[in-house]
Amino acid sequence: MRELNFKKMLFTSLTVAACLMGCSQGEGPEGASTLKTSVHLDVACKTVPLTDSLVLDLLGPDTFHVVLGKDESAYDKLLNAGEWTFAAKLYANGMLVQQGETATELSSGGEVVIPIAMHAVAGFLFVQIPLGFENQPGVASGILTISAGEKSTDYDFVIADGFATATTEMLALGETYRVQIKLKSKAGSVLYEMDSQVMIDGENFAQSWSLKTLQVEVSLSIVSDSLKTLTATAFIPSKLRKVQSGDLLITEFQTETKAEFVEYYNATIDTLDLSGCSLYATSSSSVKAVTEPLESVKILPNSYLVFGTDSLEGRDVLATLNMPGTKGSIVFRCEGVAVDSFYYVSSKTQDLDPEQYGAYDPFAITSNSKQSLQLPLKNYKKRSAGSAWCKGEISLHENASCEE
Repeated sequence: MRELNFKKMLFTSLTVAACLMGCSQGEGPEGASTLKTSVHLDVACKTVPLTDSLVLDLLGPDTFHVVLGKDESAYDKLLNAGEWTFAAKLYANGMLVQQGETATELSSGGEVVIPIAMHAVAGFLFVQIPLGFENQPGVASGILTISAGEKSTDYDFVIADGFATATTEMLALGETYRVQIKLKSKAGSVLYEMDSQVMIDGENFAQSWSLKTLQVEVSLSIVSDSLKTLTATAFIPSKLRKVQSGDLLITEFQTETKAEFVEYYNATIDTLDLSGCSLYATSSSSVKAVTEPLESVKILPNSYLVFGTDSLEGRDVLATLNMPGTKGSIVFRCEGVAVDSFYYVSSKTQDLDPEQYGAYDPFAITSNSKQSLQLPLKNYKKRSAGSAWCKGEISLHENASCEE
């Protein structure tokens, strides 16, 4: 069980809190001390996908109703002495999935930490299937069928933003459910189907399945590292093939430093074999190979591969880049064929002709060239526009972390 322990310091008077949060304030017991107790509520929530909020009800001499964000599970408050009941409810996917309650008597003054143990009251299943940026399989619709005993319910997949996603409604605990998935083309033909089972219980009540790729007639295995693991991931091996034009996307690079690097993202649903490929980059005034032809290098779907200097911690492939910051090009070639090319310029050198380097138009780098430039995945279609990129701290093997 993973306990979240974020504090939100809200020491304030009961009167002010009542006004700000819209909560009622009852009459305190006659002769009650003006001293209040500093109370820290620590809710033992389990990590749950699609978490909405954590709701706390503080019931005693006064009444408070508090709604915390999805990343908060602790709350601090000054309370009057007396008998108190603290109730917590965790909502995910629009449903109540965990709740807990505890009661205690508070004395005036001092500080107390009150843990609220949570238990599951319902579960759900969330399925997300990457389709690649261009939806190469051509998935147009899909059905997720959940059945237990005589009851069966269908849920439609939503096809959007490169994913097919489906979420069930509330599922009763202690049941073994049959899970069937069918994804279809626009013409109605079945592109992918799966039939498996899942146990929804007090430990594994919020299941999140992420299918890594679409391949027919491949067995499904649910992987969990312990009985208390909340997220079960369905791993389906991807097809291994040679890289083609459009398969790779440059998502981050940095020039003019000791830790220069270029990061690529596998934008397909297949594992790409990069054997025989080399990375080329501008060094001084010409484009030169900065790696030897790769051997036994593969990049999994929805994964990143980083070419960098030996000063860069976390690199995957060693590459001495020596890229200038004002203008340059990055080309990825496989067996002599350019499968991806990229040309960058600074705001002072936008008049350069990039045709000799590749098909993409140059864009203006408006930030310091010695700073990492990142492309959020959602901006992949407009990567040749300077506005699609943002400067930020290095975040290798991750989606862009900087704000646009």
